[in-house]
Amino acid sequence: MRIGIFGGSFNPVHNGHIHLAKAAAEEFKLDKVYLVPSRISPHRSSDEYVSGLDRLEMLRLAAADDPLLEVSDFELCADRVSYSIYTVEHFRSAHPEDELFLLVGSDMLLSFDSWFRFEDILDEVTLCVVSRNDGDMKLLKKKADELGQYGEVLISESAPVVVSSTEIRKKIAKNKNFACYLDENVVQYIRSKGLYSYRGEAKLLFDPDEKKKFLKARLSAKRYVHSLNVAAECRKLAIKYGEDPDKAYFAGLLHDICKELPDDEQKALVLKSSFTVCREELETRSLWHAIAGAYFIKTEFGVEDIDILNAVRFHTVGRAGMSRLEEIVYLGDLISADRDYKDVDRMRKLSYSSLNAAMLEAFAFSIKSVVKKGGLVPVCTAEGYNFYTRLQIEEKNKVSAKRGLK
Repeated sequence: MRIGIFGGSFNPVHNGHIHLAKAAAEEFKLDKVYLVPSRISPHRSSDEYVSGLDRLEMLRLAAADDPLLEVSDFELCADRVSYSIYTVEHFRSAHPEDELFLLVGSDMLLSFDSWFRFEDILDEVTLCVVSRNDGDMKLLKKKADELGQYGEVLISESAPVVVSSTEIRKKIAKNKNFACYLDENVVQYIRSKGLYSYRGEAKLLFDPDEKKKFLKARLSAKRYVHSLNVAAECRKLAIKYGEDPDKAYFAGLLHDICKELPDDEQKALVLKSSFTVCREELETRSLWHAIAGAYFIKTEFGVEDIDILNAVRFHTVGRAGMSRLEEIVYLGDLISADRDYKDVDRMRKLSYSSLNAAMLEAFAFSIKSVVKKGGLVPVCTAEGYNFYTRLQIEEKNKVSAKRGLK
């Protein structure tokens, strides 16, 4: 048999990893490829890692539908640094009559001669390289020629899939879309376990009871009930629109945390914060609590998730280009169960049928209310109204174009 060995941190395993394994298997006629997550990488700090068990489970999920791929826990069970020579020796012992092929990405080939006992590795295996970057083939072939004196080195001609685990972790931490880079089962696993989130965030999101006690002692009964209602509404909207329901509940629960602080304390928090605040907001007392609230949960609760902070900060004024979570909290506050203004039922229905249309309606409602009271319209609110107006115009134009084609 021809056995492939593909090791790495897989932190997390992504589509590029699976592409590399499958491309190498097809091109080099491999009968099986073992995916081997490392215990302690000699090249990276262990502080970057989620647990070995999590990385192992994510690999199993990603490889579940392909009988060619098999996951090995050899390195995770070994109580030493995961040098590749030890892994090669393990598989040589397990497969004494088989041909072994060690799969590496192009970045690993370029530094291969710095690996621990690299000559011994090439005595036992054929090194197979799959490019991870466009335009590096000439450089790879030159390096392969240099290493040829120690053993056989093969380079795949397949097109690379350029994906980085580091960039994926950054996207997850900043609450940006990362699902397109991973197997859908791996995405669900990461979300369910709260992996790669900002420090301390998982505890905050999944333990709301402590924050409820804090709010109950700090807010009036009416404001506390409103906060619970908004949190519940945000959870429902999150489920409807594919956002994290626990995060939405958390942000909705805390959106008015500073609402009933004395004016001077609210303004002091606003002035201390690093948020950009326009003149109209500084001159409008009723808007201070949102900015103060975002600063408060950041400094007092250690919330570092910028999406949660922005959801609280902009829940009264809105802005252009709001994230999905920001939109959910903005609307959740407007349509919570305790709201009874005229047309609230229409707004509730719209919020669950068309998010963009609901946001435009909400901005129009807010601006009309401010104008009616003779107040100041913040620049970010006007920009938000224009932003969602343009989105609606674009949607209508697309519909008209489709009808024209028919």
